[in-house]
Amino acid sequence: MTTRWKRLTALMLILLTLLNAGSALAAEEFWKWGDVYEETNANGIPARVTSLQVFQDELYFVYGGLLLKCHEPDAIPEKVFELKNLLPEYDGENSPYASYKDYLLFTDGDALYIFVKFMARIYRLDFEDGTVKPKLRSTLDYSSVPELAWDLQDDETYVSDVHGQIVKIGDKIYMRGSQWQRTDYQLNGCLICFSLKTGKGEILAYRDDEIDAVISWQENPEWTSTLLVYQERDRKTDSDGTIYHVGNRSVSVYNTEENVSSYKLIDIENLCLENQAKYDLDFGAYYYNSSCSGFAWDSESQRFFFLHDNIAWYTDGMMPARGFDEIPDSVDYVEYGLFWKGYYYFKEYDWDVYVCDMSRVPQSAQ
Repeated sequence: MTTRWKRLTALMLILLTLLNAGSALAAEEFWKWGDVYEETNANGIPARVTSLQVFQDELYFVYGGLLLKCHEPDAIPEKVFELKNLLPEYDGENSPYASYKDYLLFTDGDALYIFVKFMARIYRLDFEDGTVKPKLRSTLDYSSVPELAWDLQDDETYVSDVHGQIVKIGDKIYMRGSQWQRTDYQLNGCLICFSLKTGKGEILAYRDDEIDAVISWQENPEWTSTLLVYQERDRKTDSDGTIYHVGNRSVSVYNTEENVSSYKLIDIENLCLENQAKYDLDFGAYYYNSSCSGFAWDSESQRFFFLHDNIAWYTDGMMPARGFDEIPDSVDYVEYGLFWKGYYYFKEYDWDVYVCDMSRVPQSAQ
């Protein structure tokens, strides 16, 4: 090879490297206002965003001891309410079971609610003359589902284990939850329903029913009365418990009258996803993570967004899914996703919230 060709080859490699670097997108952390709000937890560690909900075209979220809201994706959040004023009679400074991550936001489309898990209370947040006036909507009776062992502790708080989003339909709320001690496999990830009238609860589905997420899109009028669930009905496991195959995956409409999944809204098997092998350093073997998570709905484009194999995807539910952004390697377990004003967000369990780069999504899908 001549010197000229060597130089040309080297130049092409540099250009390709620059092009690839420029196209390497990755979801970024949602929280970027640490210079405006400096919340910390009881140990002095910077606070995290722990719950999000779109309500009346604004994004509400819990950050430390504050309820904040954004009018636009890049706008500085506005302080809505200080959570310490929700329970002025309670001082939870020394409680090992109470923290601000136990305040969960949800909506039925008409009102915004907050579930205080460690007090078993549901409040409706009424907005009057620019101020928030919380009203107690219901006190849940955890003892009505004794199998879960969500018991009252010595400091007058409850232990509980609730995963992901909450769906409110009429006077009932639906959620996924687990037995506190996690000693019974069938009680790990149950579908639970509580009546807001009586406070009584019941378990509708157990672990073997393979309901892996409760999905709420109730900020959208077309979904206000629909309970959606994500299911994986064909799971193959090695003798050591490692899952190496997941099939028959779907987002399904759950019939709350008959307590069954009535039909598939999104059949994941039709979206042409190819599961990528990853190497597990602990088990010393390759495995396939077939699961999907973070389902969100964009009502304007009529498209679904979700996560799979560290990639964010979109689809209309009929055509093959299209990946558009990479997910940071640090992201482990995603609780839920949401779509707001042209952007797809997802919340990691217990930790961070991320917003995806939408530059690869066609304009019609934004």
